[in-house]
Amino acid sequence: MQDIVLDQEGVRLAPLSAEDLPLLADLHADPAVSRYLTNGNKPWTLDQVSEFLDDTLIDQERHGFSAFKVLDSSGDLLGWAGFSALSETSEIAMRACYSRDAQEEKPELAEQVALQLIDWFFDNTYFSHIVLAVRTDDSPTRSLARKLEFVYRESRRINGMPCDIFQLLSPSMRSYVLSA
Repeated sequence: MQDIVLDQEGVRLAPLSAEDLPLLADLHADPAVSRYLTNGNKPWTLDQVSEFLDDTLIDQERHGFSAFKVLDSSGDLLGWAGFSALSETSEIAMRACYSRDAQEEKPELAEQVALQLIDWFFDNTYFSHIVLAVRTDDSPTRSLARKLEFVYRESRRINGMPCDIFQLLSPSMRSYVLSA
């Protein structure tokens, strides 16, 4: 796996490591940060953060990609973004989580990183599509999904939460579908 996935416009993506546990614990100490990731409006416990990091490192080893830490130009953590296997559908899902400060200071951050991750994903993997599982009450991510041209596919419960699944086909699959 590459060390730096993205280095553009003052934002860098780099692989997470076991040493990032304290950074992630600080990030998820704010309940607003994890609001749409889990049921309830509570901060993540250290066990939840540790489980997330362990799963991320396993995904890095298994797939060659996972969630990446999102850093500003000075190396401060803005959040994390990347991919994970969505067990409910056996597909690869794009996910992200940013600090409240990062969201306020760089409102374009989520879209900027998502666009770069989509390009990176389809350039570096063989997958025909990616999905985005969006809680039904998460209007910011729902709006982002539409901007990124994800298409609604289905509704289902993910980790006990009502979610809509949006899908984005790879450029080659989009061409194939349009030519059919």
